[in-house]
Amino acid sequence: MTETSTTDEQVTIYTAYEIDFMLGLRDTENGRITREQIGLRSAPEAAQEFVTAAVTSGLRARGKVERSEDGQWLLGEEGQVVATALTAADRWLGIALAEGEAMRMAFIIKANEAILMLTQDELDSFVVTALPSSDQVPASVSDIVLAFLGEGNERTVSLRRTDLSAPQDPIPLMFHVEADSSWKIGHLPLDDEGILQVSDVDAGGVAEATQALWEDGVSQVPGPVAS
Repeated sequence: MTETSTTDEQVTIYTAYEIDFMLGLRDTENGRITREQIGLRSAPEAAQEFVTAAVTSGLRARGKVERSEDGQWLLGEEGQVVATALTAADRWLGIALAEGEAMRMAFIIKANEAILMLTQDELDSFVVTALPSSDQVPASVSDIVLAFLGEGNERTVSLRRTDLSAPQDPIPLMFHVEADSSWKIGHLPLDDEGILQVSDVDAGGVAEATQALWEDGVSQVPGPVAS
């Protein structure tokens, strides 16, 4: 896959409709879960033909797909890597960064040993990058959480891990900076009103809790917070 950086002219960006198209080339249960996890919506039926034509034309112009002799769409090498991971995924981690009304989303998608990260670029497009291994996910996510929370008060990061074994039972975790600059963690179990428990947390606790969520599917307050 193309490596992604802010200065690289070959940044890998796909629109939501392009990702939806790639998912549709190989219909799998995992792919349907991926579509739901990242919030993809197919074009309205009345516009599907037009959207598909525009999507395939754009992908072809960028060298992402080609047409076979029998009329089938074939993904290029990069597209095959992305589509295979999306349609064979077994774990999903949604990341929502919120400040007031503004929110940005990112998704980490695991398919066996392959790990993709989709970062919302605009409302309808994602920057797609490959992470080297599952072991590096907790540190990468912690870096995102710490950088975002460290930029100001009253910010929230929500994490949601979903597994193929229980797609209807996602595991939530939340971090928040209060107006007085104190850091909080929202974790399971839910109370009687279905709200996460809230505890104090520090930067080290963010890393520990994130690791437990990704690796073990555990949403809980980390060890003692340093005084």
